[in-house]
Amino acid sequence: MEWNAETLQFLSQCFLHTLSPHPEPRRHAETSLAEASDRPNYALAVLRLVAEPSVTEPIRQAAAVNFKNHLRSRWSSSEPNVEALTPIPDSEKDQIKALIVPLMLSSAPRIQSQLSEALAVIGKHDFPKLWPALLPELKSSLEKAGEASDYATVNGILSTVNSIFKKFRYQYKTNDLLLDLKYCLDTFAEPLLKIFKRTAGLIDNVTGLGGQNVILRLLIESQRLCCRIFYSLNFQELPEFFEDHMGEWMGEFQKYLTVKYPALEDGGGDGLEVVDELRAAVCENISLYMEKNEEEFQGYLGGFVEAVWNLLVAVSASSSRDRLTVTAIKFLTTVSTSVHHNLFAGDHILQQICQSIVIPNVMLRDEDEELFEMNYVEFIRRDMEGSDLDTRRRIACELLKGIATNYKEKVTQMVSSQIQSSLASFAENPAANWKHKDCAIYLVVSLATKKAGGTSVSTDLVDVESFFRSVVVPELQNQDVNGFPMLKAGALKFFTMFRNQISKPIAMALIPDVVRFLGSESNVVHSYAASCIEKLLLVKDDGRKARYISSDISPFLLVLMTNLFGALGKPESEENPYVMKCIMRVLGVADISREVASPCIS
Repeated sequence: MEWNAETLQFLSQCFLHTLSPHPEPRRHAETSLAEASDRPNYALAVLRLVAEPSVTEPIRQAAAVNFKNHLRSRWSSSEPNVEALTPIPDSEKDQIKALIVPLMLSSAPRIQSQLSEALAVIGKHDFPKLWPALLPELKSSLEKAGEASDYATVNGILSTVNSIFKKFRYQYKTNDLLLDLKYCLDTFAEPLLKIFKRTAGLIDNVTGLGGQNVILRLLIESQRLCCRIFYSLNFQELPEFFEDHMGEWMGEFQKYLTVKYPALEDGGGDGLEVVDELRAAVCENISLYMEKNEEEFQGYLGGFVEAVWNLLVAVSASSSRDRLTVTAIKFLTTVSTSVHHNLFAGDHILQQICQSIVIPNVMLRDEDEELFEMNYVEFIRRDMEGSDLDTRRRIACELLKGIATNYKEKVTQMVSSQIQSSLASFAENPAANWKHKDCAIYLVVSLATKKAGGTSVSTDLVDVESFFRSVVVPELQNQDVNGFPMLKAGALKFFTMFRNQISKPIAMALIPDVVRFLGSESNVVHSYAASCIEKLLLVKDDGRKARYISSDISPFLLVLMTNLFGALGKPESEENPYVMKCIMRVLGVADISREVASPCIS
């Protein structure tokens, strides 16, 4: 495809029509572009269109997206499912490489982000061996932009470097990877520290002058990108350069965890989120050093534990700020299981952890209630299937488990006391304080430990049967299956979790109540009820003999099957996997009569 006025006109019209709200011109334009994409120099022509100042920005942005996607599918013939596509010729690749960096740096932010992603696609395949000029060019551009304090350009460069360095986080350690890492360290470690320190000084100056929101935002984002590059370059092992300059990095890291930036944090919008993203990146960096470079890092540990501690006390009271909370708690958890666990030994420290960090993060929030109501599948996936590793509730309990590794008796005593306190709050005003009871149940369930070689769990926090009778059974026997559904779900989850410890007579008396909950309007509640029944029917006693047999469930079998099929008729539960598994389990255990089968079939 030759670059001329006719090509410019053709591509401009096509990309304009791809933005049309009407399907016919949009389909026609997409077909024309798909046909043109097989011609030589198509990618180069699209890139030149992106660079054309006479073309409107929406068209250039659409072209940039198309260029990025074209590179993804055709830059390397080794990509899966692209055998039928014509790969980009080497001569065209060389011209693209020559043009893309300066164009990316001079583009508007939205176009720049697309070109940065396109550059990362090339870098994934060609960097550094087939594109040795890339990093020196980025380094030179970074130094010029830094000296000019052009932070829009600085951040564009750092974003690109961050993308191409990410491979050091997830690829297996091989000689080739370490050679690539050494090349990147030799070329970029020093410029990275230089721009990091320069930006740190500018942040101090701007903050001291009550700095402008826009400028401070760019500077904070620049430091976040530097932190992410730091993480990539340090992931495989501790480089000598970073060990030699550890004090310079750690001093700034600690500052970002302790200093407030009112111009952004109190200015509304997403300013607080921007600062928190930097703090979260710092927490990930110090967690990495704690895990992999503990000996070299130990001199800085005390200061960071205090900084993260104080930060967590502040953010735990906030209903948002999830990512920062999770990364900060992960750092403390890593420390709690290390040789430096004595930092958590004091009774007053454990008390503070429990009251100021754990309980506020375990307590249900508005976001949890919204997920419970609006997306029951995701709620169950997180709550019951263990995919909640990065949620506040789970990570707060993981911190307690970490501390309990060395201080089990103290943690057990402290949490048991907190559970009783939560239950007392509920007793004072059940309607207003139902979340306190949910918190107590959640703590017992989440801190239970699985016994080796089996499905049984145990806990030292409470006497299971006593807690079950006094706390859980009243919820299960409540006749309103739709009232306080999250509390009902927690009670059903407890019953399911401790099914082996709960004696058969007690469980048998409650199964009709669980069957009632199959009629709940809450998808989570009737899913948990189905799961509870299914898991009960799997319980085996000593000698691998089934605890519950056909004769045990026959008295309420008709109601059970009717309610199970009724649950499948509820909105969004037409294909509910928990209900279906329960039906299959019941069919495998029960003797199904015509009287039971007929209503289900009809």
